[in-house]
Amino acid sequence: MNMGLTRYSAAQGLPELRELIAEKLYRDNGIEASADEIVVTPGARNTLYLACAATLRPGDEVINFTPCYDGNISIIKIAEPQAIVHNVPLKGLDFVIDKQRIESLVNPKTKLIVINYPNNPTGRMLLDDEIEFIVRVVRDNELYLISDEIYEKITLSDKKHISPASFEDIREKIITVNGFSKAYAMTGWRIGYVHANKELTALMLKLNLQLNANTAAFIQKAAIAALTGSHTHLDEFIENLRARRKLYEELIASNVHLAGSYPEAGFFTFLDISSTGLSSDTFCTQLLEETGVAMLPGISNGPEFDTFCRISLANATEIISEGFEKLSDFVDGWVRHGR
Repeated sequence: MNMGLTRYSAAQGLPELRELIAEKLYRDNGIEASADEIVVTPGARNTLYLACAATLRPGDEVINFTPCYDGNISIIKIAEPQAIVHNVPLKGLDFVIDKQRIESLVNPKTKLIVINYPNNPTGRMLLDDEIEFIVRVVRDNELYLISDEIYEKITLSDKKHISPASFEDIREKIITVNGFSKAYAMTGWRIGYVHANKELTALMLKLNLQLNANTAAFIQKAAIAALTGSHTHLDEFIENLRARRKLYEELIASNVHLAGSYPEAGFFTFLDISSTGLSSDTFCTQLLEETGVAMLPGISNGPEFDTFCRISLANATEIISEGFEKLSDFVDGWVRHGR
């Protein structure tokens, strides 16, 4: 019996870490959280799967905003293969929520809405009226919202990140996903966490016990150090990202064949390459082969975005600058000469 309790506890995460995460959620996000409502996992990707598997049943419908994290669509389908997934594209180069489309899709079978803000790949943050809309939809319907907030600390503007679970009247219906890979550069260490109501937490914990057993203790101790240590490293990182964003803005301004999103957070931008007439896969393959510059095809972020590519600003500023020059020349060559 004691062995079972030990395994169960290990699957949830070290008590000290879960206490610190609960304090962080209250301090930074305004979320009333307790340690027993948190599950620590080997990476935030795991938390997305656990959240989908705990909430979805055959025939349930899911609304997933696109462009999205490239794993979202496959994770939803793996968690519940018979779920019906509605990928709803954000509108325009401002990538705003299509409220009318969302309202037309919500019905008694809708079980889950999945959002990612700050958004990967566009770098967009939620507008005030968008968060109000999301809160209203969740409040007025029998559904859950997964809010992936892993880029929350990497903000490049004065806009404040807002967590849906900070709204007390819908708190029980929000599943908040986060992790340490982005803000603390712990990508390869694989550690994430999820917060939800006690009933969903119990379900996710049972799944996590069987799938992962536990998250390595030394990695959890590193996460404790991250939460209790200085966050001054973010100041330099964000300053460098702003400098690279300026290079991206100069790229867009100097090349009439390019357009794209304006990143307010995170370290990705979404580039419109429709002027070349190439699919995103072909564009990225040709670009890599001819120039050595690597980008992610936009179709990975949603089937409607095959004329976009995701740019990462996480590399050195000098390399970004050189890459943008090669990218601009490559685009000019295709538009002018169809090479």
